[in-house]
Amino acid sequence: MARIAKGRDRVLTREEIATETLRQFDENTEAPSIRALASALGVAPSAIYHHYESQAAIVQAATELVWEEATRDFLAAIPDPYNDDPAEVLVTAGVATRRAFGRHYRIAPFLAASPETTEFMTELLAMLAGVFERLGLRGEDASVSFHTYASFTIGAVLFAASRRVANEKLGIAGKREQKGSSRGRARQSQPGTRPALDDAIDVPATDPARDEELFAAGLRRLIQSFPSARDAGVP
Repeated sequence: MARIAKGRDRVLTREEIATETLRQFDENTEAPSIRALASALGVAPSAIYHHYESQAAIVQAATELVWEEATRDFLAAIPDPYNDDPAEVLVTAGVATRRAFGRHYRIAPFLAASPETTEFMTELLAMLAGVFERLGLRGEDASVSFHTYASFTIGAVLFAASRRVANEKLGIAGKREQKGSSRGRARQSQPGTRPALDDAIDVPATDPARDEELFAAGLRRLIQSFPSARDAGVP
């Protein structure tokens, strides 16, 4: 039977460690150390290693919590992804992923690490495989299309997160937002391609709702370009 550490009223669990790791990521600019986690949880560092063999494993577990959060948001919008419109399923999944990692943007860069094969990730990939099959994509077409979809979605998540982290470290986040807002107002009376592109650069900081609209529109156009989706006239 596991011993309860002094000052605690329950046995330490893997989930508690992962949750605390994510909390510390949200509040700090650097990945939490084992010592910091142990201090916050009221245990010895050895208790952390009893559940996880390395800091990398802990960070991956915390990252999976964000994936689970994104999945809950996705299922709230698309309760039956196996029967709903496949293109809309993919767009909604992309938006939910971007939102979740936007809320936890400091851990988002760790998406670039090779994921562990877990039951959750296996089920997620199985669901996506079914969606691509319902788009009429199989074999090499499915592989190429999924790689393109994942690259677009994850790339957007990583860029947005990296931009926020970089602006914070450089101390220019507030200045960028203020400057972007003033530039946007000045360009409202100047229609054309160049002003539109300038606005698109500023929009992540100045208008998050519009930024999400642009992301969803781009993802929908990407899905429309997939071979079978294009042939079927996916809207």
